[in-house]
Amino acid sequence: MTTIPQLRPRKPLTAFAIAGSTMAQIAPAFSFYLGMAVIAQGAGLGAPFTILLAAIAMFIVGLSVAAFAQRHPSNGSLVTFLGLTFGGVIGTTTAVLFSSAYILLLASVMLAIGGWVSFSLQTFYSLSISWIPLTIALAAICWLLTLSGINRSTAVATASMLIEVAILLAVSLLAFLNPPAPASLGPLLPTALQNGLTGLGQAFPLAVFLFIGFENAVALAEESEQPRRNIPRAVMLSLGLMAALYLIVSYATVTGFGNSARRLTQSTIPFIDLAQRYLGPLAILAALAGFTSVAGTMLAGTNNLSRVIFNSARERLFPYALAQVSRRFGTPTLALTLPFALALVLALVVGLISGDWLVAFGYLSTLGTIPLILIYGAVNVAVIFNHGLGLSPLRRYLLPLLGTVSIALPLWALLQPGQQPPYSFFPWITLALLIIALLYSWWRVRTDPALPARIGAFGPEHLATPSSSEASYEAATISPGETIEAPAVDDPEPQV
Repeated sequence: MTTIPQLRPRKPLTAFAIAGSTMAQIAPAFSFYLGMAVIAQGAGLGAPFTILLAAIAMFIVGLSVAAFAQRHPSNGSLVTFLGLTFGGVIGTTTAVLFSSAYILLLASVMLAIGGWVSFSLQTFYSLSISWIPLTIALAAICWLLTLSGINRSTAVATASMLIEVAILLAVSLLAFLNPPAPASLGPLLPTALQNGLTGLGQAFPLAVFLFIGFENAVALAEESEQPRRNIPRAVMLSLGLMAALYLIVSYATVTGFGNSARRLTQSTIPFIDLAQRYLGPLAILAALAGFTSVAGTMLAGTNNLSRVIFNSARERLFPYALAQVSRRFGTPTLALTLPFALALVLALVVGLISGDWLVAFGYLSTLGTIPLILIYGAVNVAVIFNHGLGLSPLRRYLLPLLGTVSIALPLWALLQPGQQPPYSFFPWITLALLIIALLYSWWRVRTDPALPARIGAFGPEHLATPSSSEASYEAATISPGETIEAPAVDDPEPQV
């Protein structure tokens, strides 16, 4: 009897938990803290309008992801969607690119969590503690939480997200109630753009980056209630709520700076300055929001990455050993631990070489974003070429085309020539990674011709009925008489 490796939550995730995890991965507080100043540099007082346009663009991309998730819910996430549409080589290539991108992004988040705590302690309490031990200790806690069960880590991630959102909204409300100058609707209009289309072109890519991670919900399909219904809803609800939050907070920030583009662009982290103005000694709460934001995105991102790697191993896109499942906690032990360890080593090495955690964060997050943006664009194209989604012409052709165009602008901002080193090397690093991924994928499909048939074969609906899932798996991969047992490990209760 063939046994399929399967994740086993203590109880299925609700729609609220899935949406909470997705919004936690977007990390609204930390993303806004670092992004608003750069967006304002290009768009000036038109920063809220720029964020509105970016939200519309990402909402269109989200519709493409939701269309696939409704038909093919799978822990494979975007890997499954592209593999089902374009075949085994593209599916495996996507798995390599997605995993590489998220390891880089996870490393940047590890730098951020230690660096932000170090920065906050120095700023508010004049305590000088290196980011290095803080990064190691806090990353270890996050690893234990994610290893000990999806229910526990998702609950903590959701709680972290709710804390940061509450603080962001509280400071924004104070800015609305006591603005230094009369409020104006101008920042929400295109006339507020500081340098017209040129300024919009500079600011729009950064506004798009505020929404990176919105696909988190898809990788939780196997562990959720009614995935065909809840996963698409979580994707779109998360994008909608994050768009509303960013609009409120960006408009409050512009208002709190007295509608002065000069003062706004002179601030390194405008929202922290705003919090210090309105909260005084309680401005430490804004720093707390930054910490919970980074902690939440580390937990949610680790769950996202590990589920995609686990599913890729279960489908034999990656080595099968990565499909190990903890008997006690039902989590993907090796698919979780190995990339986490790689990300931690990468964070420490790049952080030490660069000499500053924030500089290293910029390097790793930028390099990790490039392949992820490429995959977002490819999903839009896949909607056009996939004949089985049952979409209207508007959803199948027009919106994906608009989504592809909207993704092209931030992608060009990352790839355009003339950037300063090491950013000028990143397009070449990405190209090298793409070539390696294609060669590996071609080799995997050539040595395992049944691989394309396994992509998407282990969705929640198949695993819910063992006989059908086993038949599917056996038909795709098992020769007569061969038995494959699910990798499993015994492990003690993590001490969190």
